[in-house]
Amino acid sequence: MKMDFWKADRVAGLIWLLLGMFLCLESVELKLGEFHKPGPGFTPFLWGALLGGLGLILVIAGPAGGIGEGKPGLEGKGFLSKGNRKTLLCTMGVVLGYILLFEPLGFIPATLLFFFSLAKLTRPGQWLFPLLFSAGSVSVAYLVFSLWLKCQLPEGILGF
Repeated sequence: MKMDFWKADRVAGLIWLLLGMFLCLESVELKLGEFHKPGPGFTPFLWGALLGGLGLILVIAGPAGGIGEGKPGLEGKGFLSKGNRKTLLCTMGVVLGYILLFEPLGFIPATLLFFFSLAKLTRPGQWLFPLLFSAGSVSVAYLVFSLWLKCQLPEGILGF
C-alpha cells in the first residue's frame, strides 16, 4: 500500500504529537515549579509542548494540502518512503550512539562524533563541511554549556 505524501506527514505529525504529550505528562511528575523559579520538569515540559504543537500543525496542515502540494517530484517522498526510512534509521542510530558514548568518551569527543555523523548523513560525499560544522558546533556548545552556563560536563577519556 503506497502512502500519499500528506498521509505520511499526518502519521509523522501524530507521532510527534503523541511524543510531545508523553513528554509533557512525564515532566509534570518532575514538578514544573514557577516561571521565575522553575523546577526540574519545566524545560522538558516546554520541549514537549513545542513537539506536540509542531506535530499538531503537521496533522492539521497535511490533509489540508498545505505541505508538499504543488512541488514537483514529491510523489512517494514522504516521511516513510524507502530513502527516508534509511536516513531515519541512521539518524536514530547516531542519536543512540551519542547517548551511549556521552559518559565514557566525554562531552567533546562524543558531541564531535555526533555532529560529524549527522553532517555526513546530510552531505555524504563531502568531508570539509562535516568537519568544519562539527568542530564549530562543539566549540560553541562547549563555550555555552561549560564556560557560560557553568554546567558540569562529563570529562571522559580526554580529561576535560
